[in-house]
Amino acid sequence: MLILLPWATRWLFGAITWLWLFDNVWSPIDYVFRQLHFLGPGGLIKSSTNMYWLSDPSLALWSIVAVHVWRMLPMSTVIVMAGLTSISPDVKDAVAVDGAGFWLEFKDVTLPLIRPITLVALLFGIIFTFTDMTVVYVLTKGSSNTHVLASLAFQKGIEASNLSEGAATVIFMLPVLLGVAMVMLRLARRAEVS
Repeated sequence: MLILLPWATRWLFGAITWLWLFDNVWSPIDYVFRQLHFLGPGGLIKSSTNMYWLSDPSLALWSIVAVHVWRMLPMSTVIVMAGLTSISPDVKDAVAVDGAGFWLEFKDVTLPLIRPITLVALLFGIIFTFTDMTVVYVLTKGSSNTHVLASLAFQKGIEASNLSEGAATVIFMLPVLLGVAMVMLRLARRAEVS
């Protein structure tokens, strides 16, 4: 249930929740870090009492990445689980007869068999991340260099009233994502095991 939670909530509400979790003053993450003595005077991570997740340029990008990973985890999990169920029981029986342990079976049998499916899940994640501006807009509005192309196009085209520059940014996304998709699908085809 926890893995599917990002799918059960609306993406905007999830982004607002993360905005509260990353708050500069009232962040519960910072509170836990202070209680563990990671923050504050003599802290293991920082001597200040807060991390400033969305204000610090080095942390803002990683905060956006963490939220996108949280959002893409359910879909990727479902895709990989479908790939795991597609592995024939005969293959698992043959591996058991050969006496391979869990790690050897995973490394030499399971991983090569689900590699094409995992690459497709990664492709979906890349495309959804590049084309989604909700997380970036709600959390940082693009400050601290956290733009994806969709949020940059919105900022340039709508907020700055420069429709031509916003449209050019959006049109630039098509060949970039098409190239990424072609490379990923070619890698997935090469990774197929007969």
